[in-house]
Amino acid sequence: MMTPFDAEKLNKELDQIKVPKDQLAKTRQIAFKEVQQEKHRANNWRYYTVLTATVALALIFSIRYIPLVADTAKRVPGFADIVSFITDNQQHDYEELNITETKNNLTLTVKGVIADETGMRIHYALEAPYNISELPIKKVTILQDGKAIDGAVTYGWSVDGETQKSVEDVIYKFVEGEDLPNKKNFELQMTFGDKENTTFKIPFTIKNDVVKKRIYNIKQTLSYEGQKLIVEDVTVTPTATQLRITVANNNSMQILSLGNVRILNEQGEPFNTLEGGLIALGDISYGEVTYLFDSTVLEANGPLTIEIENMNVLPKDDNYIEVDFIKQEVLKQPAIGNVTFEVKEDSLIKIDAEEGKEVRLSHAIDANGKRFEMESFSGSWNEVQYTYPPEMKNPVKIYFYDYPNTVPFKEEIVIYE
Repeated sequence: MMTPFDAEKLNKELDQIKVPKDQLAKTRQIAFKEVQQEKHRANNWRYYTVLTATVALALIFSIRYIPLVADTAKRVPGFADIVSFITDNQQHDYEELNITETKNNLTLTVKGVIADETGMRIHYALEAPYNISELPIKKVTILQDGKAIDGAVTYGWSVDGETQKSVEDVIYKFVEGEDLPNKKNFELQMTFGDKENTTFKIPFTIKNDVVKKRIYNIKQTLSYEGQKLIVEDVTVTPTATQLRITVANNNSMQILSLGNVRILNEQGEPFNTLEGGLIALGDISYGEVTYLFDSTVLEANGPLTIEIENMNVLPKDDNYIEVDFIKQEVLKQPAIGNVTFEVKEDSLIKIDAEEGKEVRLSHAIDANGKRFEMESFSGSWNEVQYTYPPEMKNPVKIYFYDYPNTVPFKEEIVIYE
């Protein structure tokens, strides 16, 4: 049984903790919903009871979802047992490592890891005697038994303008092709953008077996204006919950993107997205995409709900612009939508779109049929400039990653009880 604690003392202790502000703000918003629901009650004692509960709830959410808060809270007298109670169920697949290496005034610590068949989640910390808040990570490679693991990797911390001499963050690695084999020797390689381009190579060994994934097959087709989406399956692992969606081959339109994709628990609360934003593996315009969500709420029993809202589409024969960079002319663009394209010098394209609309370009195919990737882009959401390699043979077709031609719908699919 948990013992009561002093809310004032808790607030003083929390003031000393350096935490990711954007993540903590989200937890406070969740907690303060409880206060808002109680505002209509006139009795002060009830209000303060709710306020005290809110502080506790904010702490619980912070400990559960922000490893830095959990690690620091363990050092607060009287809170170690509370932290263990909250995190034991979530962290039963997490292995603490705490392997540290120092190079060129940078200290990297591999704090812990979860490994499953779909990939890995590595919790790390970086320290230096100078401000590293904007220090870039240039490259991350993870090896298993000496061989680099193929697949996507996501990493990096948010920049909030504050001076930081230490940061903590998470690396997510998602394997491609076959499942991650049950082999326990790994190595993390990280290169940072300091003046020495410091590279760490830290080997580590896990004790537990690589956790097996659970797949819930759905195979439900959604059809709107003749365009079909297939919600294939949900894969559950400790590192992430993966929602896989494909498109029908006989669609007349190219489905470029989906508007809102969420997974809700039994209480209608959305799963957290990794790193605060929706991450996708693959590209739905190529026929298949996998969306990634946090797995920490999967311990609750009850049904889950997949919610999908809207899709952006273009006819398959009208899903590109054709330009001549030498003549600086737009030769062809989609007949749908009010978007202005301007070809400028140095293989650059400028886009002006209506307010609230978004246009994004993808790869290019030149007159010789050779594919080129975009080199860079800059600008705001409705005025963007793209640069492509100057050696492309004109005329050039440039395909869309997204385009504001929306098919509106909202669909909910309830999965496993």
